[in-house]
Amino acid sequence: MAIVIGHRGARALAPENTLEGIRVAAMCRADRIEVDVRLSKDGALVIMHDEVVDRTTKGHGKVEDLSLEELKALGVPTLEEVARLCCELGMGMVVEMKEEGLEELVVSALQGTDALVTSFYHSSLREIKEISGLKTGIILTSIPIHPVEVAVWAKADAIFPNKVNSRLFEDAHRQGIKAYPWTINTPEGATWMLRLGADGLVTDDPCLIRDVISKPLENTSQANCKYYPCHHFEGQICTHCYCPLYPCKDPDLGRFVRTKRGKRVWTCIDCDLVHRLEVAEYLEEHPSASTEDLKSLKMSG
Repeated sequence: MAIVIGHRGARALAPENTLEGIRVAAMCRADRIEVDVRLSKDGALVIMHDEVVDRTTKGHGKVEDLSLEELKALGVPTLEEVARLCCELGMGMVVEMKEEGLEELVVSALQGTDALVTSFYHSSLREIKEISGLKTGIILTSIPIHPVEVAVWAKADAIFPNKVNSRLFEDAHRQGIKAYPWTINTPEGATWMLRLGADGLVTDDPCLIRDVISKPLENTSQANCKYYPCHHFEGQICTHCYCPLYPCKDPDLGRFVRTKRGKRVWTCIDCDLVHRLEVAEYLEEHPSASTEDLKSLKMSG
């Protein structure tokens, strides 16, 4: 079963990156909590997302300019306190390094804990793998040409993507890499991500997403698939109701349209390619196939 990861604790239900938020996430039965770590003026690892404390506390200034004593007075917890509380609550951690150069300090603080270290600084994650046995995960805000290759280079155990397509999940799993999309805050979004193959969901509302994950997914069949405008071709393999090539941007198979809000998106609602039995079977055996390969296959059939 996929896991629930409380984003900054339980951000929709309690102040972010606080011990209170972690306790709320535990009440929601989150499997892990995600927190952000920075370095104080005097070299302590503290939990704070922003560079400054202004947004989430009554204080002012940069974290790097404030001492541990000053930060503690503002209610900012340390990584050590978070690790201790998570151990007491039986929850794992996802610790995002917000700065470079924290590798050795983070490794020292998390040794012996159930923690996974993430960061936008992929070279830092590679260093952590080289000096420790901690699990790591790269964070992505877009879909690079080869996202899984980036994770493999970093020696990461997981990908935390903000943008996804079905191929990302397939490629990651083929390499033994987990995929945890963020930030998923609706039942519809959660259901769709689980159907695509997410190993867990990062969410601001772990209570809501726990309810979704706890319910078994409906069988996807020709009679009840409500997640794609399926054409129900004879012999169709319904696990391919989503296209692993999306968005292919092949003008023979789809087109760009404008949504009601004016957003330009790619649509392939009229494409029948991956709904064909022979094409779906070919994709199972050749996951790197191009649209040209599949179109040629269809023509030859």
